[in-house]
Amino acid sequence: MAANRAAVLAIPAAAALLLWPALWNGYPIVFADTGTYLSQAVHRYAGWDRPVFYSFFMLPLHATVTLWPVVMVQALLTAWLLRLVCRMLAPGLSELKFVGGVAVLSVCTWLPWMVSELMPDFFTPLLVLVLCLLVCVPERLAARERIFLAGLAAFMIASQQSSVPLACVLLAILTIVLPRSGGTHPAAPPVSPVSPVKAISGSASPERMNTAPSPHKRSTVVTSQPVQRWPLIILPPALALLALCSINLAAHGRFSTSPFGTIFPLARVIYDGPGMATLRRDCPVTHWRLCPFLDSFPPTSDDFLWAPDSPLARAGGAKIVSRDAGAILWATLMADPMGEAAIALANTLDQLFQFASGDGLNPWPVQVSPWIENDFPPRERAAYASARQQTGGLSVPPILVRVHAAIALAGVIACIGLLPLALSRRMACAGFLIASLIALPVSAAITGGLSAPHDRYQSRIMWLPAFTAIVSLGSLRARRTKTPLLLDNVPALLRTR
Repeated sequence: MAANRAAVLAIPAAAALLLWPALWNGYPIVFADTGTYLSQAVHRYAGWDRPVFYSFFMLPLHATVTLWPVVMVQALLTAWLLRLVCRMLAPGLSELKFVGGVAVLSVCTWLPWMVSELMPDFFTPLLVLVLCLLVCVPERLAARERIFLAGLAAFMIASQQSSVPLACVLLAILTIVLPRSGGTHPAAPPVSPVSPVKAISGSASPERMNTAPSPHKRSTVVTSQPVQRWPLIILPPALALLALCSINLAAHGRFSTSPFGTIFPLARVIYDGPGMATLRRDCPVTHWRLCPFLDSFPPTSDDFLWAPDSPLARAGGAKIVSRDAGAILWATLMADPMGEAAIALANTLDQLFQFASGDGLNPWPVQVSPWIENDFPPRERAAYASARQQTGGLSVPPILVRVHAAIALAGVIACIGLLPLALSRRMACAGFLIASLIALPVSAAITGGLSAPHDRYQSRIMWLPAFTAIVSLGSLRARRTKTPLLLDNVPALLRTR
């Protein structure tokens, strides 16, 4: 009976642990972009810089009454997905150990701070896990789980423009280095899948929720039905791209994933130096819209993008200036392609090692507060105003900043160390280890290389290697007592002799 009760309560308990930063703050944490995400759905418009899908996700949850349901659902979704990964890779992991592991993650990583924030950033590392589930272990998933995860992946990709290239690169790499699915897999005892709705609500029967196999039972070789991986690989990015292009066509008249997205690399090349050199060289001939303001550029690219009196704003705004952005970027690239490549690489490396916890926890009185004050009832406005963040008292304790960094680096080292063993044994966790490691430089190149290095970009994904390493270690150790989930025909170039 106690085991059954633990099975039912594992995911809600883990979700509660992930919400402690919001509870300590006294309110869900916000960031500058939260205002845009809140207002788009409420006021029925599409901003130039942020997709609308996370806004659609939040609206039915908060209903302009309270924002607490948003972070609660984020926590439940995160806990359910972490549990699903554990069930796929380490089915012998008990519910108590799972909750204990989430407790460690909630203290030692940046994960709970992201889950407690009204931003789609927490989707980025979860997307990596979802793609790994679809590509590496589709046979272990029930049909409804595959459908749900494919739809969830499409939604996550569409929610952030940076997730489009990240997903495409990861899917391409996993497809190349991992074998085709299907065939005979020595596996842990089969378990009945649990839908995310039943798992979160606790309505599933205890027998189905309790997935820990008895240590006295020997695993048998089971023949799973072959699952076509190609639909699971192609559909999520294809649906996301179609959704993004359709929304932008309706809202901005452009069938594009990011009609004005060239503004971000434009700001990057200008503040790296070559872009400004291009403007000064070509403005007498081209008369680009930024040309009259060359001597009044602010000190940082963030000021250029967001300050109300920046040259970008005075030149007509991002939508207008984006008409020149492509020409400026092309002229800059053609003037010194190798120099631009070197600068992009330097920015990527800078971003790769810039992941301190705590970026963006300051108050946002201009970007967020007006939307809370205009669209939410007095009680919610009072709760928001009295939160630690709004009074300037929210920050990550210095000891936790150091712990987060240490665990992040330890997780990367552990993934590198475990990968040869996982590949030599042809285990499914190898795909998760590869994806967790590849996602770090790819994410750094997308954010730091094309936008600007910020701690918050890389910190959102740095907890992932630690989680993957722990679950993979459990999967590898389980080989002594039961036969793990294996991969077929690992390419020779990846085998460890």
